[in-house]
Amino acid sequence: MLNEMPDQSAGTQESKGLLSHPLFDHTVLLRTNPSDELYLAIKRIIIVRETGCVFTGAHRIGKTDALDRVKAMLHQQYPSLCIYSHDAHNQQLPSVRAFFKHFLSTVGHAEKKGETYDLRERLVNVLVDDARTSGSGLVVMFIDEASAMLLADFLFLKDVFNDLSRQRVQLITILMGQAPDMQHVIDDLIARGRGDLVARFTNRVIEFRAFNCIDDIWTILSGIDTREHPVGSAISWTAFFLPQAYQKGFRLIDQSQHFMDAILANVSGLAPQQVAFPAGATFLAIRKFLLSAAAYDAFNIKLPDDIWHAAVRDSLLQEAIARMNSSPVRRAKRGKR
Repeated sequence: MLNEMPDQSAGTQESKGLLSHPLFDHTVLLRTNPSDELYLAIKRIIIVRETGCVFTGAHRIGKTDALDRVKAMLHQQYPSLCIYSHDAHNQQLPSVRAFFKHFLSTVGHAEKKGETYDLRERLVNVLVDDARTSGSGLVVMFIDEASAMLLADFLFLKDVFNDLSRQRVQLITILMGQAPDMQHVIDDLIARGRGDLVARFTNRVIEFRAFNCIDDIWTILSGIDTREHPVGSAISWTAFFLPQAYQKGFRLIDQSQHFMDAILANVSGLAPQQVAFPAGATFLAIRKFLLSAAAYDAFNIKLPDDIWHAAVRDSLLQEAIARMNSSPVRRAKRGKR
């Protein structure tokens, strides 16, 4: 049973804002190796002006968070770049008007009345104006939940692409969809003979990977050691939970091997190089560990030998890994090794 923070520690931590801590309320996205790799790939696609690409990944491996971090990094490096974020999951009705209204919401346009032609003109004008203002002549559209897209969605994107092109503005679409559903969407386009849509939007398919090595853990724990909360307070996230131990040199990054060992010990039937662990359960295990470790905070801290094993078990990380490795995509990849 996970030995979590006792009442007296919980009260102290609560007074310091435990529930609003960024590690718990998800307001700050930590750096991860997969998101770094995603950023570099998307950055190259934008620079060379490919028309689009598709990133796929298994359920709960952190795809949406990675996209959010990539967009933030692009905004930081290219402040004037015209970037929009769109969710495809609401586009289930094959209505052209609904498509335009949904995209008008994406670009922040409040006026959604009028005929279909008016809606289309309004959307294109907003995109053209923003692209010209940016000076790049580019519109980058991130579309999450792209595995929910229908043929009508792609035809709609093609129309917008062509309208923008006539105004000398290029649309670049970055689609993120769940595997293997996203591949089914692409296969359906091919079966329908829509090579034009495949070539323009889904020709380049790249897998967004889950965490799979100790270096991935090291990067996350290092970020927790160095982030401050509140910003400018000089209080690291680790010190928030373990102030005395941190003062005496305790660092979460030094727990990387212990965490990795606990993951491997709780996974059966897979070789270490085959283990992939999703972001959601991984961060939950870290939060479980910190809550438990806070009860032992001391200048000469002594943590239980099984503390990471308890955190891994309590976060259901083993079950998450099992689901991931039993998916059709993972089985196919293991067969190719």
